[in-house]
Amino acid sequence: MKKYLSLLWPLYIGEFFRSLCFFIPIWILFFQARGLNLTEIGLCATGMYLASVLLEYPSGILADKYGRKLSIILSIFLSGIALIIEVTAHSTTQFFIGALFIGSSFAFNSGAREALIYDSLKEKKLEKSNSKVLGSLDTVGAIGGIISSIVGSMFFIIHNTLPYWTTIASYGLGLFFFIKLREPKYKKGKEIINYHKTFKNSLRLIWKSPVLKSLLILYIPLFFFEEAWYNAQQPILVTLGLPVLFLGAYYGTKTIFFAFGGITLPKLLDKFTHKTLLLSIIIIEALVWIILGLNNLYSVIIFSYVLILLHQLWNYIDADIIHKYINSNVRATTLSARQMLISLVWIFNPWLMGYLVNTFSRNTIFPIFGLIILVVTLSIFLSRKKYF
Repeated sequence: MKKYLSLLWPLYIGEFFRSLCFFIPIWILFFQARGLNLTEIGLCATGMYLASVLLEYPSGILADKYGRKLSIILSIFLSGIALIIEVTAHSTTQFFIGALFIGSSFAFNSGAREALIYDSLKEKKLEKSNSKVLGSLDTVGAIGGIISSIVGSMFFIIHNTLPYWTTIASYGLGLFFFIKLREPKYKKGKEIINYHKTFKNSLRLIWKSPVLKSLLILYIPLFFFEEAWYNAQQPILVTLGLPVLFLGAYYGTKTIFFAFGGITLPKLLDKFTHKTLLLSIIIIEALVWIILGLNNLYSVIIFSYVLILLHQLWNYIDADIIHKYINSNVRATTLSARQMLISLVWIFNPWLMGYLVNTFSRNTIFPIFGLIILVVTLSIFLSRKKYF
């Protein structure tokens, strides 16, 4: 652990300040207070994936050509701009524009952060610890998440814009430490890379590599429905009887689970095979959606925590597999190309999920999601399990 901290300490501190997102516990309620319904909120969230599709290509090239550190710094700057746009918004159009900037931020962070971490470790021959470092960073981020979740709902009661302004301030502090990051050497000498050609080759690699392709087509149906929960969880919990003031405690506890996952979940990779862990995720994910369709507040809360742990575990398994098939000098470009393919599928996902939750009973639609996940993803897994 000391080796990781001495190598990546600015990243750990920067991630802590970046995790102080005081608006997270109340953002849906904030949107509703400004007159948006769940369908319109979903439409705004669609802007994130649209921006990702448009910018994953240039942002991946920028990260590999000019540095992953620069890409991460741009990501934080765009996040701050996005929050300023949203906190001053009073129309669906302005919220949509804010979502475009959030998606842009994700695009510049996507691939760059993971590539910087992996290649920093690789430079010191510590790349086998990649998943453990990701887990410890998640834990650090979760500590910030606990603080901001509890305080954020209190800020919201004082004034509904306060969570946004305090988050912008914390991003500024995080930016200071990200600037101190050291860029690892990931190019060979004076190597010249044709990044446009590399991006095309990256898309080809993702689709032609049996392992990378299998992970991609399994990911899509497995996590396709999660937007339905994340974009509606706050009004669902309040309807089930959770006081608005306790939303902070809910998110705080959620981040405690996330911190716990960051410590424990990477250890599972040493004890179980990728196949066993992936099969477990599929089965439990389907069960979670069935439980989320119930009217018991405590059951819904508990299994919503399980939902985040499942996605977290997937990230560690995925990171443990994919880097073996991607060269260092084009790592960010390849990961961005991969994310672009996912975002293409996800463009209208938030709007669709918002429409379904706004139109149909959660008691019916969520269990249906669970059955679809079980049937479709299990079929994909069984047909391609030799590649995992």
